[in-house]
Amino acid sequence: MKHFKIKHKLFIFIFIGAFLTSFLGVLFVQLSQSLYNEIIYRETSDKFYLFSKRIEEQLKGIDQLSLSIMSDPEVQQALITIKSKINTYEAYTAATILKQKLGSYHSFDTAISSIEIIDWFDVSYSVGQNATMTTSSERRKIQELAAVRDGASFWIGGLIQPDLFYSIRQIKETSILRLQPLGTLIIHTRPDKTVYSSANERFHYDSSLLIQAGEKFIYPPNVKYQPSDFQTEKGKDYSFSMIDGKRYLVAHFTLDYTGWTFIHLVPYGSIFEHVRLMKMTLIGLYAVIVLLVLWFGLKISRGITRPLERLTTKMSAVEKGQLVIDRLEISERDEIGKLSRNFDRMVERLNKLIQEDYMKQIMLKEAEYETLKAKLNPHFLYNTLESINWLAKMKGQPQISDMVKALGDLLRDAVSEKEVVTIREELDNLHNYILIQKFRFEERLDFHVHIDDKLKELYMPNFILQPIVENAIKYGVESVQEICQIVVSAVSSNQRLYISVKDTGLGMDENYLDKLRAKEIEAKGTGIGLFSIDERLQLLYGESYGVRIRSEWGKGTTVIFTIPLMKNPIIREETKGGNP
Repeated sequence: MKHFKIKHKLFIFIFIGAFLTSFLGVLFVQLSQSLYNEIIYRETSDKFYLFSKRIEEQLKGIDQLSLSIMSDPEVQQALITIKSKINTYEAYTAATILKQKLGSYHSFDTAISSIEIIDWFDVSYSVGQNATMTTSSERRKIQELAAVRDGASFWIGGLIQPDLFYSIRQIKETSILRLQPLGTLIIHTRPDKTVYSSANERFHYDSSLLIQAGEKFIYPPNVKYQPSDFQTEKGKDYSFSMIDGKRYLVAHFTLDYTGWTFIHLVPYGSIFEHVRLMKMTLIGLYAVIVLLVLWFGLKISRGITRPLERLTTKMSAVEKGQLVIDRLEISERDEIGKLSRNFDRMVERLNKLIQEDYMKQIMLKEAEYETLKAKLNPHFLYNTLESINWLAKMKGQPQISDMVKALGDLLRDAVSEKEVVTIREELDNLHNYILIQKFRFEERLDFHVHIDDKLKELYMPNFILQPIVENAIKYGVESVQEICQIVVSAVSSNQRLYISVKDTGLGMDENYLDKLRAKEIEAKGTGIGLFSIDERLQLLYGESYGVRIRSEWGKGTTVIFTIPLMKNPIIREETKGGNP
């Protein structure tokens, strides 16, 4: 295939890709159907398990009602009276009260058909539908079963009538925990209303429900199947059975509370008919997609190879040294079109660079020469200023001598490579600057420093105070005709050092720094401004440090900057998170 053209290789690649995609697609559909079938089995089984648990919860609720009836003080008292005062008016009154009390419980659940109590003398008291259906022999059988449970409730189905479930419990005397039998409580329930919450619900699941107790079915009545008709696989709660020539999914659960087995029959066809239709639809879609992929693949391969062929022609021309080439109009906006346009620009740029490179090299050499001439050794400046200082002293000019010495010291500190200095050293540098300014402003500049000697031994970044004081002189002393006082002070708190420069000038905008950050205004002057100092401190120590401005028009300005409390000449990296 190495001798094939790109368009042929692309078409072969697309054809193989379409074939493999189709094969894998069909395989995926087959595997998906198997997995989907298993999921449906599990989901159907789980759904009917929850359905069975709901029935069990319904039965538990009725049993809770039977417990409430048994422990009801009025029911207890009525049965005790009937047992202890035979054939008396009190016994007759107690029987009346007992029936009234049963009537109040009858409306607890719509599934309850009737409630019946058999007293100590085998007399039945009942309310609701089918209230007088139990015979004497049936009552004796029920009493015997209840006595065996010794007060615990239990359920039986179809014992008296095939279409009823019965919750049975022996009633015992609860006063002083004597636990003497007083009678038997029977709650008759309608299975359809116990199993389904509404009349239409039984048709929602497209299934049939069988309830097995022991070796027989108790629901629905007169069922034609036998438990042996439904064989289950070990370890599974569902299986498949052929019933009347039809295949059914059989989900079965034995619930601990009643011991009954719930069997749900779901017609296999109703579950998987849509799966078969979905499978055939997917296979048809895959066939259509393959044909479309082949058709689009042929068009795409031609669209890719044509611009590439034009580009290779231009590259061959450049390879031969032809840097001036005709630019082709490329309409495509994809990567190939972009590559062709970039190649044209590259050739044009290459041609210009070849023409301009020589001139740029000459200009670069000239710039380097001018840079070398502009360099001046700082030591020459220091020595020159020192010579002027001694010459002024010799000529009896102490003011000139002091000014020149202060300027030399100030210059030495300005170009110092030390990043941090003590506050005392920073103040010495500031005093040199003030000395020079004093010659200019004389008594109009009233400068003071109020910093404790202990704080002067702490460290701070170099060359911070002088630009701030310079700013105070520019906007304070220069803006007024009277005396302007400038005070430098410092306090410490919570491992932080707050240094302020206060002047009594005209004042300034408190939001000056915020406006600079937002680029609403531009900084004035050529020196190191407050914005630069604020950025420097935040870079060194974090965003919680920096410069703040307090000002009131006509009353002056206070500039406060915050730094960590440093006892050592290092910049603490741990302060850069915003906390000292």
